[in-house]
Amino acid sequence: MKALASFIALIFSVSYVSFGQTGPGGVGDNTSNGIWLRAGDINQANSTVVATWADASGNGNDAVQGTGGIQPLYFTTSALNGQPIVRLDGTDDEMAIADAAILDGTSGITYFAVLRPNNLNGNPRGILGKRIAFTTASEYAYTWFFHGSNRLNLDIHTQNNRFNTGANTYSNATNYVFAFDYDGTLASARRSRMYGNGVKHAQSSESSAALPNSNQPVAIGALNVGYGTYLGADYAEIIHYNYSLDTVEHIIVNNYLAAKYGISLGANDLYDEDNGANGDYDFDVAGIGRFDAAREHNDAQGSGIVRISNPSDLNDNEFMFWGHNGGVQQATETTDIPVGVDARFDRVWRVSEVNFSSTAVDVGSVNISWDLNGLGSVTASDLRLLIDTDNDGLFADETPIAGAIDLGGGVYQFAGESGLSNNLRFTLATINSNQTPLPVELLSFNAINNTSSIDLVWKAASEQNNSHFEVQRSSNLNEWQTVGMVDGAGNSSHVIEYSLTDYSPIIGRAYYRLQQFDFNGDSEYSYIVSTLVSDSNQDSDFNLYPNPANNEVIISFDNDSSDKPHIYDMLGKEVMINPSMYSVSSRQIRMDISNLPTGTYLVKIGNHCKMLAIE
Repeated sequence: MKALASFIALIFSVSYVSFGQTGPGGVGDNTSNGIWLRAGDINQANSTVVATWADASGNGNDAVQGTGGIQPLYFTTSALNGQPIVRLDGTDDEMAIADAAILDGTSGITYFAVLRPNNLNGNPRGILGKRIAFTTASEYAYTWFFHGSNRLNLDIHTQNNRFNTGANTYSNATNYVFAFDYDGTLASARRSRMYGNGVKHAQSSESSAALPNSNQPVAIGALNVGYGTYLGADYAEIIHYNYSLDTVEHIIVNNYLAAKYGISLGANDLYDEDNGANGDYDFDVAGIGRFDAAREHNDAQGSGIVRISNPSDLNDNEFMFWGHNGGVQQATETTDIPVGVDARFDRVWRVSEVNFSSTAVDVGSVNISWDLNGLGSVTASDLRLLIDTDNDGLFADETPIAGAIDLGGGVYQFAGESGLSNNLRFTLATINSNQTPLPVELLSFNAINNTSSIDLVWKAASEQNNSHFEVQRSSNLNEWQTVGMVDGAGNSSHVIEYSLTDYSPIIGRAYYRLQQFDFNGDSEYSYIVSTLVSDSNQDSDFNLYPNPANNEVIISFDNDSSDKPHIYDMLGKEVMINPSMYSVSSRQIRMDISNLPTGTYLVKIGNHCKMLAIE
């Protein structure tokens, strides 16, 4: 069995990358896309602090926060289409991206941010900013923030040409795709613009023809690092380009973000396969299109494994988008397949091929390339492209398309394919699952808390040479111990569910992972899951406030209780054996925490646990 990682690493040959558009939605690459922060890339337990938010642009411009107490939290699901988010509390949370040459010193810039604000109240709330302070012009590259009746404001190269979105204001608990761009090559009267959900909400003059080369970091959640007032929001994605995107590129990136996060665009919402009625093909959306001869984008891959390029008849006002349904990116489907095919990807892609009126068009034949790095041995002649030409949702009644060309570097192409058209589905198959297995990874891994024990349950499919799994646990993510071993299926072509129970779980926060071993001794790790574990059968729930706290914390009980609190650090070590406390009432006590250093702790009373932040 091959890699157990939750995502396939996309590895490209140099020749392939140099021509591909692997940035967001298939726009740009690491020479132009300077920041790409995606909350879905974070691989840690739910509701844990974020010290580093890794940059996916290829430039290493990670957002970091090393100080406890002002680190945001990571959540695996959210109101943004159920996608993972990084939550800044609006009190003092912030992150920073170190200065890099690609982030300023240019004649153009574009930013996108997918947000759900929660503390807009007319005060300055920074989405991001790159400056020392408003009084220091020399290092003032840009700031983008809410202020004054919850309008968006933008400064480019100091605040001398600050402008806002006027009648367009924004609300808490609402999902947005925000953007701004600046083009210093244009006439000064129209150099700067701001957008909300794909609609231009403001345009203004800017006297500067280029951004300064500032040495300041990019602050996330504030106008600058340490500003003093902060944006409370769920951040899902932040994107930066070192130039001003044109009309076609804006439309493509907006459709990628809108599909992923379930946000309706107010203009040019062209990709409609993300709608529930069309099957929610929300993921890794990318696109090609043309506005006019000067604004054409004819090669895109984005964050997925499918690249479409070289349309033979792409005319003005025509686009092709594609995205997938989130199915397993491996050949697990052996039922809905044509005669002569052994298996196909569970993952299916769908196409929108339309104009600005969302009317179907034909961009001609295209090249469809697949990056199959990490999917084991591949023989090009075994690959088949499947297109649901009658749009009945089935591939079993279709004719498989042969002719894949090995481009090298794990990339295979079907050239000059004319079968794709608006609303059609497509996927990849193999006619020889032994020679070209397109092997499957771990489908799921969960820790189920039964109070006194933890059930570890996982699913895997189409295993190859899978000897066994070891289940491992940790209290600190550094030191791991083996809980038990489960035999693998060796070689299998169907989904198998495995389980193991930990009858002596760690008290406090417990982390679990799998280590999978091949028969030759090679092994790989899964992603990590976690749960909170307590050691009592008592059932007296409680609340803590204030939280974060400073010198003392009040504990209030739902019912009368005589249980004593226990406080653990995040390594599972009890740090207050006999806490100093006194009773306020039969359901409330005060506890002195002045001797505890700043940080995050676990308070356990009876069968219940709460997180406590100490400032």
